[in-house]
Amino acid sequence: MEGWWWDKMRSTINGVGIGFGVTGALFVVLGGVTGILPNPLFIRMTAIQWHDYLFLLLTSVLSGIYCGVWYHKKKTRRACNYVATGGVFGGLFSFGCAVCNKLLVLLLGVSGVMTYFMPFQPFLGMTSVGLLSYGIYKQVKG
Repeated sequence: MEGWWWDKMRSTINGVGIGFGVTGALFVVLGGVTGILPNPLFIRMTAIQWHDYLFLLLTSVLSGIYCGVWYHKKKTRRACNYVATGGVFGGLFSFGCAVCNKLLVLLLGVSGVMTYFMPFQPFLGMTSVGLLSYGIYKQVKG
């Protein structure tokens, strides 16, 4: 009985550690790539809004929680993985510099990105947070 308890405790501790590691790594990498965190490699072309910081933080934290729960449960659910991946990519588009995104500029043009996509970014951020939350819920429930 004691071995079972220790294995569960060790799995929980490792899951929490993985969650914190993923949170920190995603915050630094995504914040650096999108120019929210100042770095010498990339400078944003658009101003940083308050909700960019919020969605960067929420995307990082919820992704870390998802990865920690995924490790602790040790069960692979494809639907949950797809939902969480969609949440991370949606989050990246929600706080990333829309004008710096070559794909968006190719599809919509600079004026189209500024007119149509940039006002839509907060809603995309809320959707991505919802997707990540749903993925965590399904992973914990399952």
